[in-house]
Amino acid sequence: MPEIDRELRALGESLAFPPTPDLASSVVARLPEPAPSGRPRWLVVVAAVVGIALIAGLAIPQARSAILRVFGIGSVRVEYVDALPAVKPETKLVLGREISRQDAPFHLLGSRLLGPPDGTYASGSVVTLLYGSSDDVRLLVTQIGRPALEPEIVKKILATTTNATVVQIEGSVEPALWIEGEPHVLALPGAPERLARNTLVWTHGNLTLRLEGAATLDQAIRIAQSFR
Repeated sequence: MPEIDRELRALGESLAFPPTPDLASSVVARLPEPAPSGRPRWLVVVAAVVGIALIAGLAIPQARSAILRVFGIGSVRVEYVDALPAVKPETKLVLGREISRQDAPFHLLGSRLLGPPDGTYASGSVVTLLYGSSDDVRLLVTQIGRPALEPEIVKKILATTTNATVVQIEGSVEPALWIEGEPHVLALPGAPERLARNTLVWTHGNLTLRLEGAATLDQAIRIAQSFR
């Protein structure tokens, strides 16, 4: 062994080092207790990342088609296409059979802002509140009484000229979607496909709701938040 190596080894053995302090324990002891949460922290982080990615993707025309082809809100599925399918001109608005509120297949939400609808129609687990008349429709509020984990039963087909914006509705855990611009195709069970106007889609508990006919996003959000 070279002389310099022997000298360095001897020097190391002669030096006295104090015991290494337990830094990890002292640091952990100073950290605040995490706030209790009903969901694991990693789930919250994943949800936030997914939300950011979705919003960012919607701002990129090349990306939003791929995102929205698999994007669903409750029982509503939204799909982007390059060109809308051919839809026959509307001759009559088909909403299902007219019922009373008491005959609805599930508990319907009501709006103090809009008041009682002019007509209530049901087609299976889809109930539509009509404000106005079938010849002069002011607003349509569709309520779907199926759990969000079940397959989508309402389909909305959007062209690339239709704008879609992710928004938040007070009282709703899931994000909502505002669709405006060029008309889009709506497919409801038991009814022919038709062109639809500005639409807001959101969830409230196990219900999926769809508001059609609001002039602006602010108006649509006020109406949506009034349904309880």
